[in-house]
Amino acid sequence: MTRETTDERKGIQRFQNILVVLLLLILAAVAARMVLINEPQKWRQTELDIAVSRFIDSLWLARTEWMRRGKPKEVALLNESRKQQVKIVMNNKGWPSVEQGCLRLWQQLGGEIPASALQAKAELNSCYYEVNQQSWFSYHDKQGQVVRK
Repeated sequence: MTRETTDERKGIQRFQNILVVLLLLILAAVAARMVLINEPQKWRQTELDIAVSRFIDSLWLARTEWMRRGKPKEVALLNESRKQQVKIVMNNKGWPSVEQGCLRLWQQLGGEIPASALQAKAELNSCYYEVNQQSWFSYHDKQGQVVRK
């Protein structure tokens, strides 16, 4: 072999090595993105789904207690996260009222979503909840209806 063909082969091998390293870097970046970015977002969505389910369960528990107690103006429930009783104002249809405020209603019935990430606004007989400024769900106290966004 001549020196030229040996240099040519070395050049081709270096080019192949560079391509292999680049491909490995790209694959590592894709894998890191999947693990570090996409997975936590799926977990966050699951946490939000569980929190809404807990809220719905608490709504039904309050309604059941309202019927069991003879339709009083308010019912007392044990708040799971704080291990204390909370008094929930009920409307005449037997659902927790939004008159006391949407954030307070969430604190009484909802989950562990931090107040800094949660926004709520009341309109007529409804509460509209947002997490990190994205629409999350609404609660309508006339029918006790929860609508996920």
